[in-house]
Amino acid sequence: MKSCRQCGFVYLENPPDYGDLQADYPWEKTIVAERNRRKAAEPVFQGIAKMARWVRRRFKQDKLTPLWRSYFTPGSTIMDVGCGKGDHLRRLGEMGFVPSGVEISKSLAETASPQAVRFGGRIVVSNAVDGLEQFSDHWFFGAILISFLEHESSPLPLLLKLRQKLVTGGRIIIKVPNFGSWNSFLRGAHWCGWRFPDHVNYFTPQTLCELVRRADFSVKRFQFKDRFPFNDNMWMVCQAN
Repeated sequence: MKSCRQCGFVYLENPPDYGDLQADYPWEKTIVAERNRRKAAEPVFQGIAKMARWVRRRFKQDKLTPLWRSYFTPGSTIMDVGCGKGDHLRRLGEMGFVPSGVEISKSLAETASPQAVRFGGRIVVSNAVDGLEQFSDHWFFGAILISFLEHESSPLPLLLKLRQKLVTGGRIIIKVPNFGSWNSFLRGAHWCGWRFPDHVNYFTPQTLCELVRRADFSVKRFQFKDRFPFNDNMWMVCQAN
């Protein structure tokens, strides 16, 4: 890992290139490998964590649907960057939005494509920056980057490209691991946010705000509960200037 003293960003110094991410480190493979590694390294802790996740899922509130309803224009075009197998695309379409996506994993993109096409959108198989280039400028009214920016080795060029594809006033909903959380400090090298080699950027609330500002977005919502210190993730809604 490396950090920039001037900007405060923490990042992987030699991240895998997009070709390696597509061929050797697709999400559907790395998530299984990482789960197995953690289980072997900390079997008792991971067993407790698994039970805690089960309890949270039982009582977890849906965070995305209220955000979509509050910050996206009904019936508008929405981009899902790193759309995976298309779960968010399906939900967006069922709510009346027109969802499209970019996904670097060919197998996940094949699964996601019918979900986008069904509701009038499409999927591009590519890294995010090049994939967005295949859409018209000012085409989207909103975008989601859910658990994605930590995987992107060029986050600022990506957000600049996304700004080009959004209408003025378009909103982005972002979810990333919170490197500034107390859990990150307390767990140290065992923090769940570390995942090599495909997590290549680590954001604090301050550096995430700085990143979106540089890409010509303003923060629309970033409340204390969106970046709660004991939460390993944080959420932000920003708006294209």
